Amino acid sequence: MGPPKGEACSGGLCLFLTMGVPIITLAGRGLFSRIVARANFRGAFAMPARLSLLLAAGAIAGAADFTQPPRIAPNPNPQAPLAAVLRFAASEPVETVITVSGGGAPHQLRYGMDRKPQEGLPVLGMRAGRRHLIEVAIRDARGRVTKAPAALEYTPPPLPPGMPPIRVSAPLKERMEPGFTIISVRTLSPTLGLLVAIDAEGEIVWLYRTGSRISDFERRRNGNVLLCTLDFEILEIDMLGNTVARWYARGRPKGAGEGIAVDTMTFHHEIDELPNGNLLALGTSVREIADYYTSETDAGAPRKAQRVMGDQVVEFTRAGKVVWKWDAFDHLDPFRIGYETFSGYWERRGFPGVVDWSHANNLLYDERDDSILISFRYQSAIVKVDHKTGRVVWILGKPEGWAGRFQDRLFRAVGNTRWFHHQHAPFPTPGGTMLVFDNGNYQASPFEPPLPPSKTYSRAVEYRLEEKKRTARQIWESESGPGPDSVVSVAMGNAEKMPRTGNILVSYGALLDRPGDKWESGAGRWTRIREYTHTHPPRLVWEAVIRGADPSGKEAWQSFCSTRWPSLAP
Repeated sequence: MGPPKGEACSGGLCLFLTMGVPIITLAGRGLFSRIVARANFRGAFAMPARLSLLLAAGAIAGAADFTQPPRIAPNPNPQAPLAAVLRFAASEPVETVITVSGGGAPHQLRYGMDRKPQEGLPVLGMRAGRRHLIEVAIRDARGRVTKAPAALEYTPPPLPPGMPPIRVSAPLKERMEPGFTIISVRTLSPTLGLLVAIDAEGEIVWLYRTGSRISDFERRRNGNVLLCTLDFEILEIDMLGNTVARWYARGRPKGAGEGIAVDTMTFHHEIDELPNGNLLALGTSVREIADYYTSETDAGAPRKAQRVMGDQVVEFTRAGKVVWKWDAFDHLDPFRIGYETFSGYWERRGFPGVVDWSHANNLLYDERDDSILISFRYQSAIVKVDHKTGRVVWILGKPEGWAGRFQDRLFRAVGNTRWFHHQHAPFPTPGGTMLVFDNGNYQASPFEPPLPPSKTYSRAVEYRLEEKKRTARQIWESESGPGPDSVVSVAMGNAEKMPRTGNILVSYGALLDRPGDKWESGAGRWTRIREYTHTHPPRLVWEAVIRGADPSGKEAWQSFCSTRWPSLAP
């Protein structure tokens, strides 16, 4: 066959125009199929054929080439079994674009010139047991693209046993935030830690398993993942599941272990990375307090000396050196208790005889003003702390019960504002508002009588804060009251605003099957993750329900938190 119309060939070298861009095909070189030059040579074919070929030869001079062809192999680490590893060698540093198709919508993985493809690039986002096509292209420093001549084929193994049963519906799929939903999945087993990534159809396309329950996870700027486990450890892993770094709390009950010891009693719930590369984590300290409460329902119950656990915020270097520490005992009132202070939370985690005063469950560093937001569940309060001085800047939440010295730091609700209770995960939005996941538990503080679960509901809620005036106005919520579609989350959960669509992604934590008249710790048996439009009223865009079929109630699936990543690659 002759060359296509508009194409000039000589000695296996062909030049033709597509959309005004010269495409050079080297039929005689099997290592790559085409190079796309950035230049726009309009009218090139009006030139003599010899001149056109000379231009083509100049366009490819020095372009990156595959010196070893791409090949793909299973990930050798069984902790991330759906991932694969792509290797090749190039004639110079290149950017790599991997296109994955064959299981759901095609997607791309992009790796920069700092990555060495001969050492392996993760291939991610593939469905278990499905055949996928893997196309590879490289781009050199001058912007020219070389594409591998043929797609590779790869089929990941089946899902391992014990994976969460996920059911997805998408009433407004066309309005979804693009990307993959990453979920910290929990069961009743303390020895199963599980992160999963699901696509828009709810198929698991990446997973990581470890031997200790995972709470929070955060993505580092280099694409690695930081996570906090029930063993009072913080791990940094790459997307192939390899442990890159490990830290543990020096005061944990099980003592020393692998990794670097950090001077705090525990690591729990939350981890964050600061712009300077240091890590910020929740820790704890214990103090013995005389004449302390013994009941959260009877103010007149006999008091006694109690060992009380309070929260710390610990900043430490990657070498494990603590460079900043904030202790709630030094800044808040330990006699302002909350419901579940005497629920045995820390006793179940290896600290007998210790009661749980503040129960922080989230922290977030705000680079805009060098501050830290800390969510205290049992205080039903979010506290802003000045990172430089440690001073409490303000306290957001129901103002009752705070001592006189805190009054100038409390917010006042304005308009039709309803406060949160036993909340999780404050999320400052780009618009200057604050999203909160409001578990809505108890709807009261000691020693007020609590509402039963059947008369409460959980929601995502957004407030507009006037920090100088200390006013908070509720401007959006996912649910507006108990109803046929409302749920009660007894623990965990988060809410985030999506960057492209402005939708709100809500993870509902641990949900009760049938909310009754009594609050029970650890009673959540299922979960859901929902994406709503940021409208009045909100509309349901997408939902993932994780729920087992065991009618005995012995099976539980919960989500500590979830987020949406635009890509599984950095």
